[in-house]
Amino acid sequence: MRLHRLSGFGFGALALAFAAGCSGGQTGDLSGKGDRTNQKVGHETSGGCDEQRTEVDFDEPTEAGSANELLSYAERTFDAPLAWKGGDSGQFWSAGPESGTGALHIGVARGAKAYRITYTEPQNGSGQELASAVLCPPPRLGVEATVSVVTDGGALAESFETVLRSETPGVAMLNVPFAVSELEGELSVDSSNPNATLVQLGLDAILTSAGTTGSISGMEQVTSGSGPNGTVSARPAVLAVWPGVESCAAGVGLEVALDDDVLGATGESHLAAVTPAAPVSVDWLDGSTTTLNVDIASTGPGCFRVSNSPVPGDAGPVTQYPVMVTLQSADGRLNGTYAGQVEARGGEGSQSVVAAVMLNLPAADVAESGFSDVSLPSGTETVSLQFESKASSGFVRLVAVSASPCAMQSSGSGSGSGTPGCAGANQLQVEGASWSD
Repeated sequence: MRLHRLSGFGFGALALAFAAGCSGGQTGDLSGKGDRTNQKVGHETSGGCDEQRTEVDFDEPTEAGSANELLSYAERTFDAPLAWKGGDSGQFWSAGPESGTGALHIGVARGAKAYRITYTEPQNGSGQELASAVLCPPPRLGVEATVSVVTDGGALAESFETVLRSETPGVAMLNVPFAVSELEGELSVDSSNPNATLVQLGLDAILTSAGTTGSISGMEQVTSGSGPNGTVSARPAVLAVWPGVESCAAGVGLEVALDDDVLGATGESHLAAVTPAAPVSVDWLDGSTTTLNVDIASTGPGCFRVSNSPVPGDAGPVTQYPVMVTLQSADGRLNGTYAGQVEARGGEGSQSVVAAVMLNLPAADVAESGFSDVSLPSGTETVSLQFESKASSGFVRLVAVSASPCAMQSSGSGSGSGTPGCAGANQLQVEGASWSD
């Protein structure tokens, strides 16, 4: 499988949000029946930023490529196995009429216009900025399209008009809100608790040349009590995911083999980039010097996904590969093998790749860290082995963790978090080494 030209800054969203005012009932949510007065078709809130559109030709290049390039991978029917879910323990919702494994079909057909979309911080009528801390999206390519979403079991049978959006060539994301009561399909949501309601329902999908992945989800909101003593709690509710591969957490993501070309590189090249070609020279905390052999081996297929984290450095395309990391020092102080992962973030030509391990152990099992003859401070409850390797640098650390002073000072009924000057758990590095070219 090859994901063509998964590249560029942000890999951010191709958002599909919708609005009222479109003819034929195509007004913006998944059903095409929602009411979002004064929004354009395909308009999104964009974190509170104001949106400006400039019409462009379909072959005109933008930061995310041209409209024709976007349609070359997005204008088709995407088919995927669909896994319907139930509520987690302590949740009250259930969905029907479908259950188990079904099939999802997302169809995309081009519309009449394409746009270069930019965003600016919101302003009042006098031209003054309303918010100084708003993070606006980068420029986007927008392409008008008609989208259909259909499941074989009849839960969804929807069609709507929108604007496809892309920040980077080769990837698209649908973020489609809907109300169950407005759907053309037969999707139903019930609750065993009259005080529990599913809200913020939506369909989120990634579209690429290699296929589609995504979920149908919302939030379960539970109200307890009333008046000034009333409380409201909320937990995520995942109704369905696709394609549901085991290599991706929660079944959301596209499985990729180690030799698949993703984001302009293969997993094999990523592993090679973070594995030192020869033993590296390191200095231990006590000042002694040795060499450390680092071996990183694949243990299975990886997972490609797009992170929608609000943190700029964490958002965008991510490919993760499970690995086993073996560390052996020439002086015998460290000899261990650990489960970890190699993670590549970013687009073609701008990827950052890192191999990482995090192993937490009870203090009594410190020998399982691979370090020999380690002395732990009094009161140590757990130890944490931390490893990281990049293209030209890396480190391995063993950290002793003792109870938080807050916990020791708190009473049986409180957490102690309000104690003045009270910090979190105490952490002390007791062993470690680093290297760099």
